[in-house]
Amino acid sequence: MKKRLMLLTLASMMVVSVVGCGKSATTEETQPVEEKTENVEQGSDVAEETAEYKPTVTGNENVILNTYVGVNGQTIDTIQIKTDDDSLKAEDFKVEYFAAPVAFYGETEEKISDAAIDSVSYADNYVTIDVEDVVYSTLDDLLVTGPSAELSCGLGDFKDITTKTADEFTRKTFKDSNGTEISYDIYVPENAKNVPLMVWEHGGGEVLATSYEGANLVANRGAVAWIEGGYNTAVISVQYPDNYSFGITEKPEENKLMDAYGTAKYELIQSLIKDGTVDASRVYISGVSSGGGAAIRMVMQYPDTFAAALISSAKDTIVPISEKYGLAYQLEDESKLDLSDKDYADVYSAMETAMKDYDLKNVPIYFVHAEHDQICTRYASTMLYDILKNMGCKNNKIKIYSDDEMEAAGQHMVYHASWALAFEDKDILDWVYAQHK
Repeated sequence: MKKRLMLLTLASMMVVSVVGCGKSATTEETQPVEEKTENVEQGSDVAEETAEYKPTVTGNENVILNTYVGVNGQTIDTIQIKTDDDSLKAEDFKVEYFAAPVAFYGETEEKISDAAIDSVSYADNYVTIDVEDVVYSTLDDLLVTGPSAELSCGLGDFKDITTKTADEFTRKTFKDSNGTEISYDIYVPENAKNVPLMVWEHGGGEVLATSYEGANLVANRGAVAWIEGGYNTAVISVQYPDNYSFGITEKPEENKLMDAYGTAKYELIQSLIKDGTVDASRVYISGVSSGGGAAIRMVMQYPDTFAAALISSAKDTIVPISEKYGLAYQLEDESKLDLSDKDYADVYSAMETAMKDYDLKNVPIYFVHAEHDQICTRYASTMLYDILKNMGCKNNKIKIYSDDEMEAAGQHMVYHASWALAFEDKDILDWVYAQHK
């Protein structure tokens, strides 16, 4: 994944935008150069006003950046520099990055931060610098300062950037019988035959309009957790051109478009079943935020297709709640995240009425949400769980994370990314893959 997300969004929970500076860069290179400023609010996502910077280039092309998909997105694992010096140690290097202030979190001052170096090793003519917890997804720059120019580099030098597991996906296009075309990424295990399939629905922050190709694979662990968890599964993920939020709206054209995407995904799934790649009895779906809404809509549209679903921090899919009742973006007062008794009854009744046309009894759903999610209200999950239970859905589950649980998992101040906990919970993942049609 060689591109970076320049627009900070809470749907993908990318925390900071950073640009590096250091001793080996020129004065012009170390100063942030503002190229573009955007302030966008879309669906369940909040986009902060951030500057785009030119990455530092020192001229060293003998460098490799290795990343992986962590709980907060694409994260730096190791930096490799070609050299014949096998005596280098951790104290010979300094890794710096520049953290721009994020107004959403109350930050006002930019700061230069040092990345902790866990270890330095040498093999095959490369020194490997293992760094700790630097999220690459929003990096604008990074500077490695070594004992010489040949052992120093900036972010702009990295022509070879790898991402564990995500690089094993292939980008393809599919056109359905109605002419709807979708761009999607697919991972299939080697020599796969009749394997399970996970359909991954990304959040609104990863749409092409405000991110980059492949953001759906690296913004969080939704695409890779199943593979790295050892489930021997195929995974597909459509990357949408824009954020439709996937709620049932009063706009007929939007509903028609979202249903068209559902049909295209359904036909893609059927093609994988028909060619023997996928086991028809073990097709699963998972989504977060707007993607949680997409997953719910897909299950409602094609309930006989799915063996189970994992829905995290879902957008108001069935009826509008968060923005209509003023529950969205209430960061200062948690009491404002609660519906009054009357409003609760009205929303519940509307959702119950809307669901009467759908039979989801044969699709076990695991709902995951934070109790005080300020972006997509928990009621979207808790109400739907209760309504489905009353309709005879006996195998559903729900997990509501407390503020303390979110904080302990590193999700500070904004409690939207319940998926950061869910994708690290082996019991939840095992439950999904234990379900069969």
